[in-house]
Amino acid sequence: MLSPTPITSHARIAPSGRFDLHDIEPHEASLCQRLTKEVEDCDSASNTALQSTPTAPLHSSLARVLRSAATAVQYHAKWFAPTALERLLVAVFEAASRSSSTTDLYAALYLVDTIGTYSLLPSLPSTLRFITFSYYQGSRSNRHRRLSQQSWTSAQQILEAHLGGQFPETILEIIRDSSGFYTRYGFGAIVGALMLTTERFLPIIDTQSFTIWPDQVLMSLTAVPIEKDGILREQVANLLGNMLQQESVASKIDGLSLWLELIRRCVSLSLDKDVVDSVFQSLGQKMSLFEPLHHPTIAQLFVEAHRPLPAELSSQLMMPWRRSLMLEDHAIWDQGYQDLLGKLCNSTLYTVELEAFIDISVLAYFQTESSGLRQQYIDTLASLLRNLDAEPAVVDILAKGIVSIFTHKTHKEKWEAQRNRTFPILCELASRSVVATRLLLRIRVDAAGVGYLELENAVNADVQDTARRQPQSNVYGLDTLSMGAWVSAVHDMIVRAPKRWDVYHTILTDLAPQLRNHALWRTKTQHINNLRESICELLSADSFVEPPPETGLKKSYIVAQFVQMLVATTSYHQHLPRRDIKSAVITIINVAGSRDHTVSIHCIHALTICCYELPELMAGLMDSIINKMARMVTQRYLAIYVLEFFAGLSRFPDLQNRLRREDFKRIFGVCHSYLQSMRSTMALERKRTPTSEHSAGGNSTSGDDLGQYVYALAHHVITFWYMALKRHDRHGLKEFITSCLSYTDSDGKAQIENQGLVTIDLMDRVDAEELITAPLTEYFDENDGRTITCHRVTGILLITTETSLRTGKTIVTIRRPSGTAQRLIASQPSLDPNDTSDMEDLEARITTSVTVETDMQDFINVFPDDITGRTYGKVAIPRPSSALGSLQIITLPENDAAVTRAIQAFDRTSALDSHKAGVIFVGEMQTTEDEILLNISGTPDYREFLEDIGTLRKLQGASFNTQGLDRAEDADGEYTMVWNNEVTELVYHITTFMPNDADTRLAVINKKRHIGNDFVNIVFNNSGAAFAFDTFPSAFNYVYITISPAERTSFLQAREATAAKKDRFYNVHVLTRPGFPSLSSAGEVKVVSGDSLGGYVRNLALNACMFSAMWHGDAPGEYPSSWRQRLEMIRRLYSKYKL
Repeated sequence: MLSPTPITSHARIAPSGRFDLHDIEPHEASLCQRLTKEVEDCDSASNTALQSTPTAPLHSSLARVLRSAATAVQYHAKWFAPTALERLLVAVFEAASRSSSTTDLYAALYLVDTIGTYSLLPSLPSTLRFITFSYYQGSRSNRHRRLSQQSWTSAQQILEAHLGGQFPETILEIIRDSSGFYTRYGFGAIVGALMLTTERFLPIIDTQSFTIWPDQVLMSLTAVPIEKDGILREQVANLLGNMLQQESVASKIDGLSLWLELIRRCVSLSLDKDVVDSVFQSLGQKMSLFEPLHHPTIAQLFVEAHRPLPAELSSQLMMPWRRSLMLEDHAIWDQGYQDLLGKLCNSTLYTVELEAFIDISVLAYFQTESSGLRQQYIDTLASLLRNLDAEPAVVDILAKGIVSIFTHKTHKEKWEAQRNRTFPILCELASRSVVATRLLLRIRVDAAGVGYLELENAVNADVQDTARRQPQSNVYGLDTLSMGAWVSAVHDMIVRAPKRWDVYHTILTDLAPQLRNHALWRTKTQHINNLRESICELLSADSFVEPPPETGLKKSYIVAQFVQMLVATTSYHQHLPRRDIKSAVITIINVAGSRDHTVSIHCIHALTICCYELPELMAGLMDSIINKMARMVTQRYLAIYVLEFFAGLSRFPDLQNRLRREDFKRIFGVCHSYLQSMRSTMALERKRTPTSEHSAGGNSTSGDDLGQYVYALAHHVITFWYMALKRHDRHGLKEFITSCLSYTDSDGKAQIENQGLVTIDLMDRVDAEELITAPLTEYFDENDGRTITCHRVTGILLITTETSLRTGKTIVTIRRPSGTAQRLIASQPSLDPNDTSDMEDLEARITTSVTVETDMQDFINVFPDDITGRTYGKVAIPRPSSALGSLQIITLPENDAAVTRAIQAFDRTSALDSHKAGVIFVGEMQTTEDEILLNISGTPDYREFLEDIGTLRKLQGASFNTQGLDRAEDADGEYTMVWNNEVTELVYHITTFMPNDADTRLAVINKKRHIGNDFVNIVFNNSGAAFAFDTFPSAFNYVYITISPAERTSFLQAREATAAKKDRFYNVHVLTRPGFPSLSSAGEVKVVSGDSLGGYVRNLALNACMFSAMWHGDAPGEYPSSWRQRLEMIRRLYSKYKL
């Protein structure tokens, strides 16, 4: 068959020069066939450039043919038979869809409009498919948006024509036609149909005569290959979102389950964020359309799309699993909830939901009897925890699951296997999870070798009180856990750069308490040594991470915490090689002074503990220690701590054996430096203007107290060390020490302050070997006859002589600031006046000395009328030029009542600085004031402790200062413990020594009357929980020194304990009232052995009493020294009776 001749070759030429399609005779019958052939022959895609608008010059041959065809239809529609017209349209659509020119698409749409106007479209599917394709093509660029509008115009014409009723079903058929997905034309038609439905049909669904039911749309969407293309997914998601946004459409949706399934298919793969936002905004607004049974699915959709869960959906996410567990059905785990766990872990948006998920997982773990399913739970958690990209919050929540499994019924043997299974996982993830680290750091072993978990610190007082009463959970089979894995994890965390600061900080603060639990490490001391070595290397390298800025911490904080750990490891010195312990001590010495003062303070405190625990080793290092302390004298913030260290050191004779005179001199030199610094500071304070004083008034009291404490402490150190010196060392150092106590004022005059003066007096008294004793009574008998008493004041000494005129006996009483002493001058037989040697011997025997200040002494005669002093004797006194002497010797009036009262008052003023401290025993599980104060006994180690802190003294008729304890009727018990040396006295108010009244409330009040007024209390805490400062409410308690066994000890275990004191260890911690400075070496918990406990705690109490007296004193910032008080009393007598 011959091809039809092109229509344009037979048409007449119009006057304009273009072909005239008005007259097509004689080709009427073949017109449509000829047009179809011309369309098929066009290859516009390869010959025509892309045209942006339909008004551009028509360079596309296809566009010209299509325009011609439209003209032919316009004038000759009757010759276009339906079948031929259908073939024409198919050819047109195929050619135009393959074209790269939008001009061809416009021409094809124009042809469709022309046919619809002048004829009838033979069928709808092919036409509508092309319209939707064109609609999609117009949407791909803003330049071609008019093409979409033109496509919609063509669609509207069809809707109003005879095929309009088929339109809804046809467009849904296009959407369902997944076979077209693999061609460009078919894909564009599907996408265009989705877009046309979304943008054009849904908004006007109620205004159209046709009906397109939402459920029909949903059914059609199920056939769309959503998973295969992102554009399709976006268009389907858009359509679904718009269905909810349109109230008229949403109300007609019956298949909401299908809608949810389609959304799930969309969001399970990648989707544009704006589309997701739009869809879930619509979903959130239309939640009321969905029944409760849909809510868990919707919640999962939000998680799938990484969208925040609305509050009403959060609780619904886990509901199906909860229901299944109620039915003991665990199949749901494999039916999506295992995957859901992974999705919850991908974002921090779902931490609340993830916690709920973990709680249910743990419940499911213990509900099922399937070991395989239990293992699957653990393996899933472990696998998610190994994801290094997981957020810290997510890791901690997952870790809670492992922790919950580990801590479930820890006292039961049944669950020992689960602990062995989860313990390595906890150790592995410790560096990334603060939850796991905190659990592992809570592991302890009690005195009986039973493992348990230490209670976590409570946040508020109510919870804390409950926690104190809550028994700690035992851990069965703790010895089967691999503590080596934990030590290895700790080693990695402290030597490597931390992955998380909160984990690292937890190690810094909580590792030392675990190291102090000796029962845990007693058989694992090699682990302790390994940690000790790592810490020493770390401190020596001085390489630490910088804490995050928001913490406000510095590297020095980290160093200080490592020092705490290191000193805890030294408590295992009985089990570790001596060289390793020595290495730890040397490391501490080297670190001291290397950073800011906080690090040095911790080092000084650590060395204090080492002096008690390692005296032999420390004796060999004293030279290095004293040198380091001397070099730190320039750091003013260290004054208190250095001086307290030296004060404590003076009480260790074993540590002084290897010290040379130069070492002693350096110690006194340190005191001198601090005294000079304090004098300079006080001089500046005196020069301050009233304005500046007023501006600084808020902190002046505290600053004065601390400064004066340094001042008083420096004098105490000089005193203690001078008394500790051997006689030959005193002789060589006394002049140097005296120079340290004097200074030159602004006028160039040498001055000695009162505290310095009484210190010199003490040195002089010690050298004269005068002991502080009570006055002798009834020394004279009837044979001595009448006695003559004479009181004389010279310098700062009050000398009383009582002389028997008949027998010549004389008692010389020397009253001085630092003490009172008595000497006896006995009567002598008559001698030959010509025997010079006898006379010299006599003079020596009838002369007593109150001073050894100089070889050039002055004397006073015992009996004033004995001019030579050879009859009744004489007393050597300080020279007038001495700091202790005076130019004039004052003789006080005889039988003067005022003098008598003054001397009696002086005698009542003890030369000892007397302090008091309460001692309280807290029994097992005791927390209240009444429970504690009604104790009248304690454990054996408590009684041993009492023996170590003082000497048992009877109260009735006591001559010492009982600090308020009844000495007449034993109302506060028969005995108490007292400690004293030549300078200080400490009286203990021991509640277990005090009797209980029949009325228990009265007994509590009587005991509280003492300890409630004690600035310092010592608490022997065997309760098994931390002691709370507010247990005994009082306005006067400033310091509690708490003692607790390093391992949990029940009352029965304590009673039956047989371990030697050196093998028992205690945690000592000083608690202070808010606002009261924490100056103690036990401000951070320290572990000490039973051997050292009494001496260490006593020194803590003495220092705390001393500072508390200054803090509470009537004259803020001044230490209430009894020596200074006695000095002032002697001076008043001198001034009153001076001629």
